[in-house]
Amino acid sequence: MRKILYSIALITLSLSSCTHYFISKPGQLRLVTVSDTVSAPASTLSQQIASYLKPYHDSLDAKMNTVLVKSPRRLSKGTPESELGNLMADILREMGQERYKKPVDVAITNNGGIRTDFPAGNITLGNVYEVMPFDNELVAITLSGETMKKVIDYLAQRKEPQSGLKLVIDKASNKPTEVLIGGKPLDLQGTYTLITSDYMATSSDMAAIVKTNQGYHVLQYLMRDAIADYLRRKGQQNQEINPKKDGRTRVVE
Repeated sequence: MRKILYSIALITLSLSSCTHYFISKPGQLRLVTVSDTVSAPASTLSQQIASYLKPYHDSLDAKMNTVLVKSPRRLSKGTPESELGNLMADILREMGQERYKKPVDVAITNNGGIRTDFPAGNITLGNVYEVMPFDNELVAITLSGETMKKVIDYLAQRKEPQSGLKLVIDKASNKPTEVLIGGKPLDLQGTYTLITSDYMATSSDMAAIVKTNQGYHVLQYLMRDAIADYLRRKGQQNQEINPKKDGRTRVVE
């Protein structure tokens, strides 16, 4: 957002052939005349724009620097599972279930969408934007047991972050050898609810699988907002985030 504001200023400055710019403040509109032969230096207009944008810049900085929660160590992504990947998937399942107001069996996100690490110490709202810069929304998808099996086969190949599954994968074949959902074996005749992002549901390699579904609900909830809300709540409860690699996704010889 900060870059967007600066971009507006730069674009305005680049329009040297324009005759007039309007510099507005609440209750005030002031006309600034600019031409190719203007005697005032360009820096004057630049200073006026910078002065106008400063309150927004300062407000944005204060918001982005708000501490949500603390972490005892740096959190990174990785495969077949990672502390950061597990955290992201667990957040999607918990916050998605709250939003959906129905039980959720599995949550899946993608390592490619996790753009950087969470630092040790204070985690700010700005850190959340750095980790999850995309405006992806959460979706809840109802799947048959047969379709869920195909999703699990996809996970065994890609080893994306997941929550709700215990998945053991054969290293040689990249196929699942053990699958538990909520501690129970996969029921091919059953029905399951998956929380994921609209990107994963419509644009990833998983999209062709979940296209066959029994229900698709856009939760009107950005992944980034879900993450921020979860971390903020932990911080308000005076808790640190301390995710673990718990063996939910294992590769065996």
